[in-house]
Formats: sequence, structure tokens, C-alpha cells
Amino acid sequence: MKGPGISIKLSALHPRYSRAQYDRVMEVLYPRLLALTLQAMQYDIGINIDAEEAERLEIPLDLLERLCHEPALEGWKGIGFVVQAYQKRCPFVIDFLIDLAQRTQRRLMVRLVKGAYWDSEIKRTQVDGLEDYPVYTLKVYTDVAYLACARQLLAELDAIYPQFATHNAHTLSAVYTLAGDSYYPGQYEFQCLHGMGEALYSQVVGPEEQGKLARPCRHP
Repeated sequence: MKGPGISIKLSALHPRYSRAQYDRVMEVLYPRLLALTLQAMQYDIGINIDAEEAERLEIPLDLLERLCHEPALEGWKGIGFVVQAYQKRCPFVIDFLIDLAQRTQRRLMVRLVKGAYWDSEIKRTQVDGLEDYPVYTLKVYTDVAYLACARQLLAELDAIYPQFATHNAHTLSAVYTLAGDSYYPGQYEFQCLHGMGEALYSQVVGPEEQGKLARPCRHP
């Protein structure tokens, strides 16, 4: 979308945002989410369901699917979802999002980030005595996963509008190369994270005649 966009954390909309309270969450939280989405559509503001901890992943996916089937939102392309590349399930989540977009005949925005809850994910897994972590434990693995997911998103542009959020120059350059030279408006966008990457994106936004990359970037 060319217009502004917002991200919402569903845990901020309900005090019992957990699988143990699944039915209650669906009954109470979904109407709030739908009301916010309808208001966003009224002003043509894209709305992304923000990423949270791995143990809460199923709930937002279920809410997203229900939202995509809403008759009142039919034809609107402002629904989005944030995916964290450091989660080992990330490629499978993207598969689900592509399938959902195709089944509901809409183009979903997918904001790809590397992840923001690494410390808590690691500690929670250790405290619970689990055998493995839901996230990659080395940054290099996350970097590789991000590019694999970027390739996955770029291969399904009819169903997905990729939003690549990163302040890493190597990652940005790699995504730019993966996307190829045949750019067209509305193909994908970069996103500048709050407080990071301003110097990097000053080299991205602007015409090629000025030595820029001529790619859109959304700023906070």
C-alpha cells in the first residue's frame, strides 16, 4: 500500500492472550480486531498484526484467517502480518500466509523482520526444560533464514506484498539482488526500523540518477 500503515500487538487488546484462554480470546478479542481493521480500511491505512512470542503464534494466525474471510473486508489489500525470521517455523508460516491469500483471493502484506524476543525465547525454553529452542541460537542462522524467507515471499508476488524491515546493509543488498532489476511500483518495499538505519536508507530512497536504489522505504 502507498498510504500509511500501523502495526498492532494483540496482547495489548486482551489481558488473557494465551492458548489456555483460546475461546475467550476469540470471543472477546476478535470483535476488537475487526473493529480496528474496519476503521483502518475506512481511512485506507494498512494494518499489520505484529509479531509476538513463539508460543503465541497460533492465535494470531487463527485470527488472521478469520479476518481474511470477513465479507466486509472483501477486496481490500490492507491486511498484513509480521513474520520473524529467527523463528524456525518461519518458512511454514509464510507457506500458510501464501495459501491463505490464495484461498481468500487477496494480496496480504507480509512484514519480514529478524525478531525481537530472542532473550526471552531462550530463557523461557531453558526454564521449561524443553529439548530445543523455537528460534535460531546464532545470528548467522537468522541472517540466512531471512534471505530464504525473502526469496519465498518474492516468488509469490500475486499473493504477497513483501515488506522487508531491516537495518542491516548486507541483508538489504541481498534482498535487492534477489528481487532483480525488473522492479515495478507495488512489487515490494523496504522498511526502516525505528531509530535505526536512517543513514542506510538515505542511499536507498531516491532516483538512480542520484546514485540511489530507487526503491520505496516506509519510515516509522
